[in-house]
Formats: sequence, structure tokens, C-alpha cells
Amino acid sequence: MKIPVIRIIDTGGSLLAEIDRYTSLYFKRSWQGVGDFQFVLPVDGQELPSIQPGRYVMLDNDGHRAGIIRSLEYTEDNRGPVLSVTGVTLNGLAAQRITVPKDWKPSDEEEEDQTDPNGGYDNVPEVTKDNPTPTPVAAETILKTYASRHMAAPIDPTRLFPMKVNPDLGRGMKTVWMSRYERLDAVLQKAAEYCDIGWEIYLDETGTLHFDVMTGVDHSVSQEENSPVLFSLDFESIKSLNHLQDLSSYLNLGYAAGVGEGADRVVLKVTNEETEPTAFSRFETFLDCGELSILQSDTAMSLQDEGKHQLKEYEKQESLSAVVSPESSFVYGVDWALGDLVTIQSRIGDVSLDARIAEIAERYESTQMGIDVTFGTAPLHLGRVIQSLKSIPR
Repeated sequence: MKIPVIRIIDTGGSLLAEIDRYTSLYFKRSWQGVGDFQFVLPVDGQELPSIQPGRYVMLDNDGHRAGIIRSLEYTEDNRGPVLSVTGVTLNGLAAQRITVPKDWKPSDEEEEDQTDPNGGYDNVPEVTKDNPTPTPVAAETILKTYASRHMAAPIDPTRLFPMKVNPDLGRGMKTVWMSRYERLDAVLQKAAEYCDIGWEIYLDETGTLHFDVMTGVDHSVSQEENSPVLFSLDFESIKSLNHLQDLSSYLNLGYAAGVGEGADRVVLKVTNEETEPTAFSRFETFLDCGELSILQSDTAMSLQDEGKHQLKEYEKQESLSAVVSPESSFVYGVDWALGDLVTIQSRIGDVSLDARIAEIAERYESTQMGIDVTFGTAPLHLGRVIQSLKSIPR
């Protein structure tokens, strides 16, 4: 692993400083959420005035490994004064916006009906009088529509970020999405998790912000189109492996409440399971879905759709994390990258699992360096063939 240079860049894209004498650096990227970073350096350099909250950091010339400074902390010990700089990846810019619904006013033809067809929600696609049950659109369209509405091209110019949304190629599963005054980063993450797609905000060579989606490459051992990547202690591609399964916040059946009040309020049972869970496998919750009603269409933006979306927030927590071996034959950034589907093999029971690379954390310190990887299981509702607990032939 090559120790990267930390570049400090202002929001206009101008390079202010380059730092290579830090004592430690931690930089974590997330495929569907917001990552973070921290670096520590001695307080004796000319580049210190350039390090200010709100400025960008970038590792080497890689705009995909970039973030924005959020805090500075000066401390002093027997080694002298040091500065600790922390922040978030550029995806964190989405946390500065919420999904404000578009102001709706009835047209001349709609004067008799004063009801907003979107119910006061920020919907993708939008519901109109002529199209009350819109056709589902691709996950990429949903993510990029929200990024455009609330960052790159908002109706209110004061909400504008100087950002380009890359062309929409219509990738990902098709669905509908709705939101109302939620933090944009949370909306993007929930939609991405539901649709098994990633997203990122990155810098190009001119210092311009871009928003795009990441689909990942299938490097699992069960496919033949791409070179397979296997993380295993036996193959010396990882140094350690940790597998977590947690049901403490798991809920799988929701009573989704929509239009009406009290006993007259519409309530619908929803689940993301193939069949309705029962007995010990049933975990219930109440879901407040605003003023939505049940629409008799599989493609409608309905109470059922919103209930299922909300229920996705309470899935089983299952993750794998590993420390990648520096001597691994699978090279980060060459053989595998953030969002790719790879195979992990465990010595416990000689089992394997195909999983997404959900997070990558790079660590650089004076005595050691390494890469920590967090894997997330690909959603089963997409019909993906997962080798869950299936032995790999030797």
C-alpha cells in the first residue's frame, strides 16, 4: 500500500496545500451511506492555515476518496502540539438538505379539487391528475431525481450546490419512492439499500462536484463473467474475519396506517417476506404512513408501498468485517472495489457467503497500515442467487 498525500482544496476547486507528514490517517468510504475520516499532524507546518472546516480533502489525485472537513481539535502532550482533523466523505453534503416537497397550487382546471395529488410528499415519480398511478422507475432515476431536486437543480436557488448530476442510464430495479422533510442522505441511503445500488458524490479533475450511482461488479465465485475474488484466511487474502448476526431491532410485519383518523383510519398489514410471518418468527410494529390510501394497482404509489419501504429499516442486522492482508493476491482498486460482490469463506463449518463490499476503511499510521472491509449481504428480494452458507468445493 502506498501512503497517500492529503490534498486540501477549497470549494472553488483550488489546491491550497499538500500534506505528507501526518502521523495517522483513517479514511472510510461507504457504498450506500456517508463515510468519515480523521488525520493527525504536528502543529508546526506552513499548511496549517489552509486546514479549515468546510474545505475539501482528497487522497492523492483520487476524487472518489475525498471528503469535507467538519472539525479541528488541537491537543498537546509530551510530543508537542498536534492537530486532529475530522470530517465526512462528500456524500455527507447530502445531510445538509432535506426533502422539501414542491409547493403545489391547483391549476385553473383543478379549482374545484384543492387536493395535492402527491399528498404533500416529494414523490418520484410525481403523481399528477392525469397520471394518478405512475409507472415505477429505475433506482438510478430515483436517486438522481432527489439529488437534482435538492442539491444540483432545486427550485429555490438558495438551496443550490455547485454540482453536476451525471446522465441517468436507468440502472437498478424499478420502484416508486416518497419522502417528506427527511434528511436527504437518509433518503438516498434507504432507497439505495432497498434497490441494491450505491451512490456517491465525488470531485473531478477540475474540482467540480458530481453525483452518480455505483452498481458494483460481480466477482463472486459462482459467476464466470468476471475474475472471482475470494476472501479467506486459508488463501491468505485476509488476516481476520468477524461475522455479526443481530435480531435486536428486527421487525418483519407492519401495521401501516394511512388516511383517516381514529377508528376510521385505514390500516394495512405489510411485510417484505414471501409469506406472512407467524408465531416466533413474527415481529410486529406500527408504521405511520401519513395520509396515504390503498390504491388498487401494483404500480401505484400506495399505502402498501410506503409501509414496505419503512419496514426495510428494521431488517436483520447481518454483517461481515475483515482485515485485508497486505500480501493478498487480490489488490484493492485493481481486483475489487467498493460495491463489488465477492465471496467470503469462513473456517467455521467451512461455509461461504456472497456479499457486497459495503465499506472500505484505509488506515495509515507510523508503524502500520491496512484496509478494513465491511461486507453487507445483497438483498434477497432482488432474486439474486446467494450462496448463503454453501460450502465451496475444494
